Amino acid sequence: MHQNYIVILAGGLGERYGGVMSKQFQAINGVPVIIKTICKFLQRFEPQKIRIVVNPDHIAHWNKLKLDYPTIREITFIDGGEQRFHSVKNGLASIDSSDNDLIGIHDGVRPFVTLETIDHAYTTASQYGTAVPVFNAVNTIRIAKENQNNALDRQYVKIVQNPQVFRSKIIKTAYCQNYTPDMLDDGTIVEKAGYKIQLCQGNYENIKITHPQDLYIAEGLDRLLASSSIETNGKIYGNSYTKIL
Repeated sequence: MHQNYIVILAGGLGERYGGVMSKQFQAINGVPVIIKTICKFLQRFEPQKIRIVVNPDHIAHWNKLKLDYPTIREITFIDGGEQRFHSVKNGLASIDSSDNDLIGIHDGVRPFVTLETIDHAYTTASQYGTAVPVFNAVNTIRIAKENQNNALDRQYVKIVQNPQVFRSKIIKTAYCQNYTPDMLDDGTIVEKAGYKIQLCQGNYENIKITHPQDLYIAEGLDRLLASSSIETNGKIYGNSYTKIL
């Protein structure tokens, strides 16, 4: 029987966010973004199966969060690296896994991932070895390069999300490669190592909080999900983090 693990990346400096405080510590209706994300995964994982990759410079923030939210004290925290690649690599190195165990990687600023999306990703990776959640593009997309720009056929465009899940042997082998700047997500890195990527269904609400205006969207979405049951991907999505806190 394989084991399931999750690495949650929470060490970003939030350079694109532009705020004084890093985006993972910003509050959505009074609760930090990263706490909402962690609590979602605590509904599927024992604390011992979770790794949180953090920036050592944020230790004061984390010490306060551990006081405010005792549930996260049992989780293992790992120092991040220079780039996302190195942070994931550090997280993977902290997991003593067998080849067929499954390891997911999730951005800590995606608090609205559904339990169904998480389940889809791990089930898909169990069968195929890799799983990348996606949803269909809803906007027209153009590729601009040098003096040319061209429209893409939207029916073939997929928006990539997390958690991206892989068999342990696959993801750890992929992260033995030397880092290059085009290694922007785990699926890309695994693909570069020669493995085929299997897509699975994500959920539209699973936004990544990247810019300040995203926080306003997140607050509205959070209130909506907290006050009602929303149908997504055929099942009820409940924002039930309060049960964990």
